[in-house]
Amino acid sequence: MSAKASPILTILGFPVVLAIGIVLIPVVADYSDHELAEQAVGQTARWFSGHLIAAMGFALSIMAVVSIDRHLRLSSRPLPAMTLPCIAVGAGLYAAGLGADGIGPVAVRSEGYSPSVFFDGSGLWVTGVFIAGTILFGIGLLSLVIGSIRLGLLRGWSRHAAFVSALVFMVAPAIPSGWALYGVAVAVFGVFVPFALAVDREQRVDQA
Repeated sequence: MSAKASPILTILGFPVVLAIGIVLIPVVADYSDHELAEQAVGQTARWFSGHLIAAMGFALSIMAVVSIDRHLRLSSRPLPAMTLPCIAVGAGLYAAGLGADGIGPVAVRSEGYSPSVFFDGSGLWVTGVFIAGTILFGIGLLSLVIGSIRLGLLRGWSRHAAFVSALVFMVAPAIPSGWALYGVAVAVFGVFVPFALAVDREQRVDQA
């Protein structure tokens, strides 16, 4: 793998892996309807693997932001100090929430109980983890985008697309449906694809 391709693939790895995980998770159209959730959990392989892969995707987000930061530091343009800590903690909370949501109902079902036992008992805890993760990760994304605009990495249409996508990431989880995850996936693509293109553009200029 060339030095040029490496950071671009690292940046794009996060949205791609996250999207694969989210597409695998059976959609629960209404989170308040536990019968629909039980039916989704019944597709055990998809439910478990989808949540696990999506959690791994959020772990990759840290590598993506580190790669962007490393690229900027090559020209003495460091990101705001709060960016990486917010991304890292937010990603960890998201991964924890996805892991709990993916393993808990399956484990309860394997013992012969209804998955609704898990959903009834963990709703406040898991929801709280996701809310905290959304806030912190969203702040990290906004810091990443705004900082990169000020540093000249994001320009033109890409700065608008990334900024709007960061806002979408923060509001999409408020939708009380499994479709909210698709909003999260689209938002992540909207943030990190412009970054991959911007890094590629600057690398081409440096090599010219």
